Amino acid sequence: MRDATKDPASALAALRRVRRLLITSHASPDGDAIGSELALAEVAAQLGVEATIVNRDPHPANLDFLPGIERIAVSDRLPPVEEVQLVAVLECPGLDRPGFEGLERWPILNIDHHLSNEQYGAVNYLDEEAPAVGEMVLRLAEAAGVALTPTMATNLYVALVTDTGDFRYSNATPRAFQAAAQLVAAGAVPHRIAEALWEQVPARLVRLQALVLATLQLEAGGRLATITCDAGMLAQAGAFPQYTENLVNVPRAIAGVRVAAFFKAFSPGSVKVSLRSRGDIDVQAVARAFGGGGHPNAAGCTVQGTLGEVQARLRQALLPLVEVS
Repeated sequence: MRDATKDPASALAALRRVRRLLITSHASPDGDAIGSELALAEVAAQLGVEATIVNRDPHPANLDFLPGIERIAVSDRLPPVEEVQLVAVLECPGLDRPGFEGLERWPILNIDHHLSNEQYGAVNYLDEEAPAVGEMVLRLAEAAGVALTPTMATNLYVALVTDTGDFRYSNATPRAFQAAAQLVAAGAVPHRIAEALWEQVPARLVRLQALVLATLQLEAGGRLATITCDAGMLAQAGAFPQYTENLVNVPRAIAGVRVAAFFKAFSPGSVKVSLRSRGDIDVQAVARAFGGGGHPNAAGCTVQGTLGEVQARLRQALLPLVEVS
């Protein structure tokens, strides 16, 4: 394990020392994870490095349009040891987050912007002030002197726009807008990306959204909102778990809501919880208490127990955050 650095030079040096790279990110990957993976693979290719991308879970349906998305393998198995010289783990505060066993067999290039990162890499390129890991990959590409192609720009813009909530979250800093301007100049087309992300949803997702929103509960005078999805709802809508990726933002948008929690009970005895908040309410601290992590206004965790048990435990932890003094 090495000390952390915000300078991409050490990450670039690690890439230049190898010829075979494995890229992965957290389970249930989001736009920042997928966009950053695809862009890093393109950077690697321009450096003469052969990159393989493997994730534990499929990507959200609204990312199907991303250039190069077909190269991402979804598997519960990693490549043979001899086929990899370095593993780039993106947007994961802990090495358990990708959901694979055996990643520690290789040197790790850890690229992340979470405050809680455990510095598990041989190289730790970490910057908690970065608006998205995609912005860090952009700086890595700049340091490498590689061409910022339209495909790379598109993938990195998606990483940036999804992690900042369309530039509505607190991480929509000057750095975020500077990166966005650079990516648009390089070929990202914001209106086309926005349409592909948010205006091409399959009918099954709309059906699922109707089922999930029917579970909406408001507590603490409307300051805490919760929604729920289980395997039965997925089956009824003909949808998949990855279709739930952005639904937590719907109750968060309700006037007066300070914290939103989305309970996803897809496997017996285990519940995934997505948390969102407004202002200075830190849901990351709650997620960490349950073995998860994230950002102050956007975090998540997986909690063992029945749906009712997990809901009760999370409510007990979340209600003090929205109490009115």
